[in-house]
Amino acid sequence: MNNQPQQRYEFGPFHLDAADHSLQREGQLVPLTPKVFDLLQMLVRNNGRLIEKDELIKEIWPDSFVEEGNLNRNISILRKVLGEDSSGKPYIETVPKRGYRFVGGVKKIAGKGSGTIHTEPVDRDSVAKNPDLLQAGAERDLGPRRTLSARRWLVLIGLAVLALGTIIYALIQSRTTNPTQPEIKSIAVLPLQNLSGDPTQEYFADGMTEALISSLAQIRALRVISRTSVMSFKGIQKPLPEIARELKVDGVIEGSVQRENGRLKIMIQLIHGPTDAHLWARDYERELTGVLKLQGDVARAIAQEIRIQVTPEEGARLASATTVNPAAHQEYLVGRYHLWRYNEEDLKRAIDYFERAIQIDPKYAAAYAGLSQAWWARGIFGRIGFREAESPSRAAARKALELDDRLAEAYVVQADVKRLYDWDRTGAEDSVKRALELDPNNLNAHHTYAILLHALGRFPEAIAQIESAAQRDPLAPQIQSSYGRILYRARRFDEAILRLNRAIELDARNYGTYGRLGDVYEQMGRYTEAVAFLEKARALTADPGSSDISYIARLARVYARMGRQSEARQMLEGLKSRGRLPLMDAAGAYTALGDKDEAFSLLFRGVEHAL
Repeated sequence: MNNQPQQRYEFGPFHLDAADHSLQREGQLVPLTPKVFDLLQMLVRNNGRLIEKDELIKEIWPDSFVEEGNLNRNISILRKVLGEDSSGKPYIETVPKRGYRFVGGVKKIAGKGSGTIHTEPVDRDSVAKNPDLLQAGAERDLGPRRTLSARRWLVLIGLAVLALGTIIYALIQSRTTNPTQPEIKSIAVLPLQNLSGDPTQEYFADGMTEALISSLAQIRALRVISRTSVMSFKGIQKPLPEIARELKVDGVIEGSVQRENGRLKIMIQLIHGPTDAHLWARDYERELTGVLKLQGDVARAIAQEIRIQVTPEEGARLASATTVNPAAHQEYLVGRYHLWRYNEEDLKRAIDYFERAIQIDPKYAAAYAGLSQAWWARGIFGRIGFREAESPSRAAARKALELDDRLAEAYVVQADVKRLYDWDRTGAEDSVKRALELDPNNLNAHHTYAILLHALGRFPEAIAQIESAAQRDPLAPQIQSSYGRILYRARRFDEAILRLNRAIELDARNYGTYGRLGDVYEQMGRYTEAVAFLEKARALTADPGSSDISYIARLARVYARMGRQSEARQMLEGLKSRGRLPLMDAAGAYTALGDKDEAFSLLFRGVEHAL
């Protein structure tokens, strides 16, 4: 683009200056990334002419391999920035399957330094009153044959410096005190686009999305939507105001990521969600070893742009990221990708990837934290015994903290180990509080704290914590299901039903939520509905013969309360014959049958098993 004439153009309320590489709207600077500006300049320069997509890509990205999607995204940014002309039509016209045409009625202005002089007629009466005007006119007419005096040069230079200072001050003031700048207190990072051209690199874009969310989440004054909710919009074409409304956020981050030749390129743009107004955009490019520092830099830049308060401690933490081995980071990102699925196969894969990351970089604290979480989750949601998962989960949590005592996720997994295996509720609470000090938006910390508080019977506090989690991840079915569980334990049954039904809307295959609904209806004495939901949970169970035994025992409990005691006993005897009696759930069934001795026997065995 540098070989093009350095022209200036006007269209509508806009003024484009190729020499300054700037776009202004009614005198106000419009921030654009270099590539977006180059694209606009090319379209404006060829006003009225259809430019093929290939021609645009070759001109704007001459030395890079770029997919058509990148061009489309930059066109989308321009459309949002420019809006519509006075007739209500967009400035950029799309010709399907071919390219784009600028239709904005462009006016070309003489370029800077062109030597063009515009003169105005001299008024005779003014000359009579002020003869100096005639002398000034004579000097101007002499052109290169006559130069201004040194004094006049000094005066002009002084005026130019003063004008430049005034402009700079005005621009700074407009960015820091502009009352029309929308206030942004909450933000969502939509899934970053994978521009690598390799579909297998999709996990890397997802991992970068999660990493950027984690970096922003460290800013206490900003509410940041967590991964689960934003990932539900991956590949979904929805208007941004609609997305912002669903997530209840002020700002939306869109962008793309490309990994190429050992370097990482990331393009980020900030949009005011309710109005779809483009506020800010920036490109970054770093060595892959600097990926962690890049995440912190982007988070700090966004915070500065929206003028959100960042404490000195938060700023230092964002700036203190160290380098990371790219190969280890790649294995870690794939591990995180599988961790969120919470089933046996994905948890096994997560463990494998975290272990490979650790083999490559034995000092990678985040990989140890992920490994700890994957192990205890496998002990609950997978096919191994609960106690079998304890040792590797505990060891990984301890190592994560040894390597980085400022890593919030390490304190969360330490809290999980303490509450699940040690029954150390005080220690678990101290750990999760420390995690929230380090990362106030950490979804896992809020969720873990809510579960802990509800186990302690501190229901108002538990509800406050799960509400915080729901605000940060409003579209996460597991959060809504846990919310319903806590409300059920607090005996707020109607509210629990609303939350559990919302969880089913978000994930109709989650058998655990149906089971919780069955428990709620049982406590309300609505036994027919309780049986229907427990049967549904049993039918959806991913591992019949193992996970379904809990629902059989709970069904037996409901049958006993309905007066169908023979059926209840028959179901329990069937479980005994299989050697798969779930101790706690069966104890509840025997209690409903009035067999208290058998119930206490099973409870004691359950406690011994847990210990």
